[in-house]
Amino acid sequence: MNFVVIVCLIGVVPLLLYFLNMKVDKATRYLFPYILLLAIASLYEFFGTHLLKLNTSYWFRIYILLEFFTIWYFYFRLLKYKSFYLTYAIIYIIVYFFLLYNWSPNSKYIEDLPLNIAALILVLISSFFWFINVFKKLEEKPLYLRTEFYYISILLIYFSGTFLVFLMTDYIISNESMELLYYWNLIVIFNFIVRLTLIFTVWKARVKLEH
Repeated sequence: MNFVVIVCLIGVVPLLLYFLNMKVDKATRYLFPYILLLAIASLYEFFGTHLLKLNTSYWFRIYILLEFFTIWYFYFRLLKYKSFYLTYAIIYIIVYFFLLYNWSPNSKYIEDLPLNIAALILVLISSFFWFINVFKKLEEKPLYLRTEFYYISILLIYFSGTFLVFLMTDYIISNESMELLYYWNLIVIFNFIVRLTLIFTVWKARVKLEH
């Protein structure tokens, strides 16, 4: 069993932990759609891509939209600024369907750049909002005891890191001297870190409420 398969399989663990005890904190409930999507994506990657060798173009097109709105929902529920998030969602939908009109399974990755940028900007701005709110309130509760801190941090790391890799994808593919496998491994590593962090944090939120 190679490392990619392991990463796929552990993607369902956060969802299992969530259902083992539904009494999790608010931040974890807000992130549930993303946790569910991650589990579905992990199963698709294992069965559809790894075993059945299915074309991933259509799935990836759907996944981009679902991923954006699962993290959008998390921030929308966690933070205020509702007007900002509603406006941002409308703009994203317009851009998504505009790009979809000219999309085909053979489209280059760079054509999805506006969507990747939109997701990254959402994460960056929302992370900024959250940290500002935390420091404004001056609560005594340290960051490492806040489950939302782990969620905010891992989304920030994941979207920032994978954005840089996807930005270079078409150049890497067209340049035979570049090691595509090396950059693909970076994405796998980022996914591994996300899954491990979610496993730890969902379990931590569950244990905290049990005590």
